[in-house]
This record gives sequence, structure tokens and C-alpha cells, in this order.
Amino acid sequence: MKNPSLNARQLADQLLFPGAIDGGLASGVFVQVSSNEESSQFFWDLAPMLEAGGMLVEVIDAANIMVRNGLPRLAQLLRARCGGECAPASGMGELTLADTLADVMHNQSNTLVLLLGGAQRLPGEPGERAMKAIKAARDRINLAPASTGRLLLVATWVLPSNPSKYVENSSSAFYGATAVTLAQSR
Repeated sequence: MKNPSLNARQLADQLLFPGAIDGGLASGVFVQVSSNEESSQFFWDLAPMLEAGGMLVEVIDAANIMVRNGLPRLAQLLRARCGGECAPASGMGELTLADTLADVMHNQSNTLVLLLGGAQRLPGEPGERAMKAIKAARDRINLAPASTGRLLLVATWVLPSNPSKYVENSSSAFYGATAVTLAQSR
């Protein structure tokens, strides 16, 4: 199945003003790009559009969360983006990414968007720690009845990797998410 094509403006519009058929975007959006440079330009274009719409945006490369302290560092970045006080990375060892973000987003009414570059580096198999942690955080925030904030993931996959295989695999962390191909802006 061929992924639909969207450019940064079209995706921003769908994330800011979701329609009835855009429900899969809340599960995550995986955008196939042709290079790391194209991924960077896409985020460079997308981030200000989302911020202008009132969303909080954090950009990170997958390589930065694959290291041993990557998830605590991600939690620290997202906490800072939301205006929460940061605990030192060493003090966050017992807290999960989901715990940290649930605490921060409890008093937050904004949507926090994680723009994750090079997600193809994070394997999609059931045991993949980083993607499972991000999904757990997304579910904990988005599915909590009292939560007014939301967490969205927009990740890029560099060719030849294909994100549709990841979102269509029922054992993957983001099964059911949306896979698209980056279209050139007109």
C-alpha cells in the first residue's frame, strides 16, 4: 500500500485542526523522507507552524535517545519544554518517561509534539525500549480522563526504510499510527 503524501503545511493543518478521518494522527505520524537533510528541513518548516497554533514542540534525533541515559535526558527536555522544573538526570532513574510526562502534563493544557528525527534507527520489534517508552507516555497522557494536555509524535524515517511496515505490524509499539511520505511544498 502506498503512503499518502503530505507536506509540512498540510500535516500542520491536520494536527492543529483534526477532522473526523484524522484520528490515526493522534497515535503518531511517521513521515518517510529521502535524507537527514530533508528531515531537518521538514522539522524546520513544521515546528513554527505548530508553535504558532499553540502547541509546544521539542525536536530530537533518535541517536540521542539510543544512548544509556537517553530516555531520562528526553524526559528532562520535555519537562523543560513544558515549563516544569527539571530534576537532575541521575534523580530521575526511578521515574519512567510516562511518569515524568504525566506529572508535567497534569497541569498543562497544551499539546506537546515530539519531533523525532531518524526513527528508523529505533527497531520496531516488540522489545524496543525507546519506542515503547514514548508510546507508554503518549497513552498515559492522552488516555487519562483528567488530562487536558496531549502528547503527539511526529517521526521521520529515512529511505530506504519504510514506516508503513512498522505501523502495520500488530506487535510494534505504534501499530495503528499513520505513515505518510513527505510531499514537496508548492
